[in-house]
Amino acid sequence: MKLYFIAPAILILLASCGSDSADGNYNRAASDELIAEQVDTGTKATIDSIAQVAEEGTILHPLPDTLTRLLQQKQPQAQVATLTDQAMANKTAQVDNPLYLRGNLNGNSTPDYAVQVLQNDSIHILAFLDYTRKPQEVKVAAYPAQQLNGSRYSTFQLRLAPQDSLVRNPRRQQMTSLKTDGISVIEDNRTTLYMLQNGRFIPFDAQQ
Repeated sequence: MKLYFIAPAILILLASCGSDSADGNYNRAASDELIAEQVDTGTKATIDSIAQVAEEGTILHPLPDTLTRLLQQKQPQAQVATLTDQAMANKTAQVDNPLYLRGNLNGNSTPDYAVQVLQNDSIHILAFLDYTRKPQEVKVAAYPAQQLNGSRYSTFQLRLAPQDSLVRNPRRQQMTSLKTDGISVIEDNRTTLYMLQNGRFIPFDAQQ
């Protein structure tokens, strides 16, 4: 992708041609503060977006230190998944962090994690239950990774489905409130909700 060359070019252009119109000093570039004041919101959003979308697979999202340590201990061979640009451009899924979520997945008083990692040629969604006490690793689901330019990427985003949310059960054709937090795995416009039942995660509409 060539988009990552645009952001510096925009800033250089603003610094050079903005010198006389911005502060009246023809031989001196405008200050960063003055440039920031004159850049409108739309342009700034574009610059920020381009800066984030540098090139395929370089979009990184931080994980909590606790979760990073859990992965190192329990899944040392796994890599934190990187998302394709197309997955990141999916505006239908507004999530805080597409790689992991924190919630109460098993219904007790201790917090849990879910995270997506790359293992071999698959994206694995893993849950770490009761991570503040004695963490228990439970596999949520596995999906094929997308291969691009010799590397493998995730096309999924994770989103928390909070307890007591109203969701439609397609089998029963009625609205149901969730008894615990759930894990929504989102790809494009398709969302699969996983709930913990009897020690394992199953799709919501497959519950008994």
